[in-house]
Amino acid sequence: MKKTFCVDFSLRCVAGLAFLLLFLLLPVPAVSADTFCPCDELDTCTEWVSEGSLSLQWGRTGQMEVGGVKYTFRADDFDLKTKSALISAEKQGAVRKEFLFLELQDSDKWFHWDNEIKVELTGISVDSYNTPSAQLQVYSRGRPELEISFAAGSEKVKGVDVSKEQYAPGQEKKIEVTVKNTGDAWVENAVLKVNLGEFKLKGNGDFEYRDNIIVRNLDCLEKGKQQSINFTVIAPQWDGRTSPYELNYYINATAGGTDIKKGYYDTSAATVFRCTDPELKVIMEVVGDEINMTTWSVRQNGNSTEGSRNIYYEIWDAWDYSFIRTNIYNLGLYPVDNVDVTFADIPEELITVETFEHGDYSYVTPDGQYYIARKLVPLRQGRYSFGPVTAKSDFFGKEFTWSSGTGSITVHGAHVITEKKLSPSDSGYRVNLQIRNSGDRAAWVNLSDVIPESANYVAGSAEESLAGSDLPLSEWDIGLSQVNGSQILTVSGVLLPPGTSLGLGYNIEPANAPDLPAARAAFKAIDGYRGEVQSSFFIAGVEVKQRWDPLNGGWVVVTGETPESPVAVDDDTSYEPLYSTEDVYALESGYSTEVQQETVNSSMMDWLPDPFSATVLKVQELLHRLLGGTIEGVSAAFGTIEGVAIDAVENYLYAIVILIALGVFMAVYVLISR
Repeated sequence: MKKTFCVDFSLRCVAGLAFLLLFLLLPVPAVSADTFCPCDELDTCTEWVSEGSLSLQWGRTGQMEVGGVKYTFRADDFDLKTKSALISAEKQGAVRKEFLFLELQDSDKWFHWDNEIKVELTGISVDSYNTPSAQLQVYSRGRPELEISFAAGSEKVKGVDVSKEQYAPGQEKKIEVTVKNTGDAWVENAVLKVNLGEFKLKGNGDFEYRDNIIVRNLDCLEKGKQQSINFTVIAPQWDGRTSPYELNYYINATAGGTDIKKGYYDTSAATVFRCTDPELKVIMEVVGDEINMTTWSVRQNGNSTEGSRNIYYEIWDAWDYSFIRTNIYNLGLYPVDNVDVTFADIPEELITVETFEHGDYSYVTPDGQYYIARKLVPLRQGRYSFGPVTAKSDFFGKEFTWSSGTGSITVHGAHVITEKKLSPSDSGYRVNLQIRNSGDRAAWVNLSDVIPESANYVAGSAEESLAGSDLPLSEWDIGLSQVNGSQILTVSGVLLPPGTSLGLGYNIEPANAPDLPAARAAFKAIDGYRGEVQSSFFIAGVEVKQRWDPLNGGWVVVTGETPESPVAVDDDTSYEPLYSTEDVYALESGYSTEVQQETVNSSMMDWLPDPFSATVLKVQELLHRLLGGTIEGVSAAFGTIEGVAIDAVENYLYAIVILIALGVFMAVYVLISR
């Protein structure tokens, strides 16, 4: 029986020792050795803070407010031999008296009252009347004071800069919370609690976490010391409906602990994280900002109606052109809708040939973009500027505007202008012609003007007008011929450098106010750029201004300074040129200083070998001189054959072109033989 008891007892002892050992090895989560400060005795560890000094003459009093409490001090008695003084202190009717000694131990120099106030004798003096005074230094008990501060990281999320004060929906945010003791005494058993609100904690840390609240023991926090915790949170996702400006997410923190007298001191603070703003990036760029005037042709794909200028067209064979491109990128974290975009105005001297577009600028998703490019060809030489592209949006009640930079295109080339003026003279009228080049490249110009028989040209007046000209008459290749009574005035091979002009005139003596056709000037510049320009024409002596609008039917009458609906020139009042002026490609209005240079459909002459082309021109001239009115029918036949030739050339049927040219010669020969 005794053996059984001993064995049982031994087993229990072993189990108990094992449990005790395991308990000692396990970490203690609740309280560590640093929870309490090492010095917490009131009489020896109280931290005092100076409140000021007093000088009290024997029997006199002085007052001082300490910690919101008013104290009255008095020097009741002195012993100059022992250098001591009897000091009394009164608070709310209660009195405390102590003898304080200057030359004994330090503890004899002061006394405290409930460890809230400390009075120290720092000196004794005597005045000229042998009256003693005591110098006192008054202290109050130091108290802890806690301060909480937050620090957050700044991130780049999908290329978006998210500042320290902002969050990105569904993305991580690094947070640091710091507690600092800014008071005058230590605090012990301090605890920090951080409420994450709608954020979610990612991962673990050196703290406890429960119910979305982080708890961390700060233990003893001496004055001037601080402790921090770091953690990562994830912001809530956006529901796609609520205004992001209403979704502000808070993190709240509280910290508290006890002082040497077991008084509790705490504080609280919060930080808020707001959404990022929407961000669109608008880029406008010009590709090919310096180009040359080029020859091109227009193909119209529809017919205009009266009062309508909406003709669809295609531009062909433009070998030099520019692009104006606009990109709108969404660099933000939220889709931006209801975007209103103001594009750069395209000057009327530039024609949009093609448009390439991708996306929808009114709704741009994150990482999305809108793109549009316009291919431009110039109508005339000059420098053309483009203002910024501006995008505006009301993003949940907040207005945003984004703008691009500006751009420009410089177009080089000749810009030939022909003017025709009619003014009364003593015996009739004076007609003045002027050709000038306002471009930045030189041009060779051939001028022609038809003087109707009814205008009654004054012989020799054209040559006389060149007297005193910048160029002598010998350098003007001027010609005057007659067809069916009409005079054909031509000036060939005039070189017009940029900024120069030449003029001539002649006299007419009509019976009535004359009808005069437009003067025409064919020009040729560098890079194969060539064309024809026209001046105003006159009906019953009244000038009719016109301009060339190749996209809407050709030559149009200018009905006002800035016509909105130009009127096409009637066939009865327009005059066909006598000569084919070196295969007309580009046409230009000849009166206004704001003329546009254009191109028309290519002529057959361009595709014929040079000998054939030259011969055809000569035959045309001969036909005009010999056949008179028959010329219109022949011209029509030429036009029909020419159209067939163009179709053949576009299909690379060069042999057919040569055969057609030979057919033309045969037809001309038969007509002449008659």
